[in-house]
Amino acid sequence: MRVTVALWNVMTADREKPFHQAQVLDLQRMLAQLRAATEASRTALWHNCPETGETWYSDVWFSLLGYQPGAFQPSFNTFLTMMHPDDRDHTLAAFQDLVEDRVALYAADFRLRAADGTWRWIGATGAKVSRDEEGLPYLVCGMQRDISDRKQTEAKLAEAARTSEDRRQLLNNLAENAPAALFEFRMDASGLVTMPYVTSGVADILGVSQQDIAEDGNAAFRNIDPADQEQIGVAIAQSRETLAPFRVRYRVHHPDRGMVWVQAHSKPQRFEDGSTAWFGSISDTTPEVRREEELARARDHAMEMQRKMQDLALLDGLTGLPNRRYFDSRLEERRTNATDTPKGIPAAVLVRLDLDRFKNVNDTLGHAAGDAVLVHVASVLKASTRPQDFAARVGGDEFSILLAQGTQVDEARAIVHRIQERLDTPFTFEGKVCRFGASFGIASSDQGSIRSGDLLSFADAALYEAKARGRNRMEVFSNDLHVAILESRRLAVEIEAALENGEFEPFFQPQVCAQSGRLVGLEVLARWVSPERGIIPPNRFMPVAEQIRVVPLIDKHMLEVTCDLLSGWNAQGFFPPKISFNVSADRLRDWDMTRTALTLQDKGVTVAFELLESILLEEEDAVFRHRLDQVREAGIEIEIDDFGSGHASILGLQQARPNTLKIDKRLTQDITEADQSRELIQSIVGIAHALRIKTTVEGVETEEQAQLLRHLGCDVLQGYLFARPLSAQDILRWVADNGHDSRPNDVDARAGGA
Repeated sequence: MRVTVALWNVMTADREKPFHQAQVLDLQRMLAQLRAATEASRTALWHNCPETGETWYSDVWFSLLGYQPGAFQPSFNTFLTMMHPDDRDHTLAAFQDLVEDRVALYAADFRLRAADGTWRWIGATGAKVSRDEEGLPYLVCGMQRDISDRKQTEAKLAEAARTSEDRRQLLNNLAENAPAALFEFRMDASGLVTMPYVTSGVADILGVSQQDIAEDGNAAFRNIDPADQEQIGVAIAQSRETLAPFRVRYRVHHPDRGMVWVQAHSKPQRFEDGSTAWFGSISDTTPEVRREEELARARDHAMEMQRKMQDLALLDGLTGLPNRRYFDSRLEERRTNATDTPKGIPAAVLVRLDLDRFKNVNDTLGHAAGDAVLVHVASVLKASTRPQDFAARVGGDEFSILLAQGTQVDEARAIVHRIQERLDTPFTFEGKVCRFGASFGIASSDQGSIRSGDLLSFADAALYEAKARGRNRMEVFSNDLHVAILESRRLAVEIEAALENGEFEPFFQPQVCAQSGRLVGLEVLARWVSPERGIIPPNRFMPVAEQIRVVPLIDKHMLEVTCDLLSGWNAQGFFPPKISFNVSADRLRDWDMTRTALTLQDKGVTVAFELLESILLEEEDAVFRHRLDQVREAGIEIEIDDFGSGHASILGLQQARPNTLKIDKRLTQDITEADQSRELIQSIVGIAHALRIKTTVEGVETEEQAQLLRHLGCDVLQGYLFARPLSAQDILRWVADNGHDSRPNDVDARAGGA
């Protein structure tokens, strides 16, 4: 604007006054720069003298409206004539505010009629500018730009907002009439909580008004039972971290209805600003909980949540010992400095400690007792080791001790003996003795060198040897153990190659009705059919397969191959009534396994998943029970394998609700000679029938055993008396040779749980 006024002064100056050539050149350069800038940015310059009516617009202004520069003589009245009638009042008012010094800057948006008859939105700004010569009235100088695109965008956004609001209102009406109450829960990157949306049902269930929740998202937690506050906080934190669905049940002290059980379901979504939103529902599940309490009165509803991000800290939060990350870094530091080890001294000596029967402490006395045991063990390690030794808690009930540099194996033995003596002293929690032991493995690296992975593997091998020899003892890594490790590693490579080459095949062992002897099912058993070594049984390869975590892949392969075989069997007239598969806990969580099983069911065969009895305790949590429910709802039966090995409880059976218990074959071996075995099996059968659960007995090898088991009320029998595990072709011959019908009769089907 200063440039515009300066140029105007030049054009209107008294011609008799001399100008310096430099001044003229400067003004010419300024004019050229101004013209280039305004033309490039499509910005029009203008000025108007309110006192004289003098008006001027740059060439760009004419171009913005589709006119040739200078197409007509501009004036303020012409400007108003071109303006949309709806925009004149507010534009004149804004201009008058500037003229009367109520504002320092004039700004207005208005529409002008273009040469083609359309309306163009113009954004104008201006300010008062005094002239250099005395006596000349001031000018209002400014800029104008075509803002039609921006106005169109704003109009579209406004229309979208109206449409969105209409849809929101529609969804709100639907939500208010939904069976469950719906909500939107948000947490920004700093942890601030809001609840932008709740239906009236949320307020009714939680006993808090919608207005209170809208004003403060934390109001939704106001009436929650204090005992449940922590688990909800942990569940939210976990869901926020992993973006896993949030599902939790908790108690609310309703001001009118007393204690109310609430079930919340929601799915999180992460946004670019770091905030997380959960969209879900809550429902009043008080009647359902009351029914559950009748079946499991001793069950503590509050779930213990696993701690997350613990490995980011150096210390274990429970025991105060260093954690695995800290231990690994210290072991790596020792490896780096191993070359400084004096001659004749091992570079490192490592002690691995694992508690025996610790799980029994948790199961019988509770997790609080288990935590107390871990704290006690940590205190024993601190008291029994030297200041230079480094003890750490590296897992649930696992501890490692990196002994001070220069320690010999005999010194390590002495330290372990001190630990054992202190752990042998009875430890009580709340007046109850916690019965547990500890197994130790000791490994020493070669002099002058250390490989962290090998040292840990060697110490673990010694620890496993201690457990295999009866637990609560100490073993030192030896050459024999080294050979066993190398053999396991070789076998691991071969197992992975066998998986790739499809060398694992399903074998099938018949299951017969205890009363009629008719075929009621087949159990699928994995066999490794090696081209070089023939058939390899599971006890040879399964322990290593578990270590390298390929058991789920074997489970999947068994299911897929059986699915392919079934079509061929059906074509030959064989329709097995039920097929049972051994399924690991990890594999059970994979929905692909269930989908493949449903393919089998579509072909008219009942499918059962066999779970080891130990899973009932190892995986007994809400997520696992929910997965069992999903499998059951899909029509797949649940069987508990190796029942009677001493893991499961009656409460665990009630919660798992299996279709069948498979009684461990070790109980069958001496059933004809030992009264205790018969009484034990009879007790299991009685418990199963009381819970409406079928029983299958494994390991039946003699007719005498079979007769006794029938007398005891067992439903299904399985063992070498009837057949060994057979290949796909051999099972067809067995069916034909034994005269079994292709389809079972109703009595046999019920006996087999089909």
